Amino acid sequence: MKEEYNYTLTVPVEDLDKARTLLEQLQANIPQARITRKPDRGDMVRFYLCFPYSGRRIDAAVPDFFAHHGDNSWDLFGPNYGVWGLK
Repeated sequence: MKEEYNYTLTVPVEDLDKARTLLEQLQANIPQARITRKPDRGDMVRFYLCFPYSGRRIDAAVPDFFAHHGDNSWDLFGPNYGVWGLK
């Protein structure tokens, strides 16, 4: 099984372009990250961010990244620990 830490990022739909740009930058900084879009809720766009764990936490800088680059109306929920898949 694969261990990971994950987050949910929720942003207003009007910030979608800015969020995509920052997510591309995050993916460039942490290539192992998996980023997928979840179903929207009302006027909010949601993304699921997964970071594999293999002896060290590669997601440690994610909250600071969004605190410095995101917007106050954005919600980053996590980290959540998960175990997925089969070996």
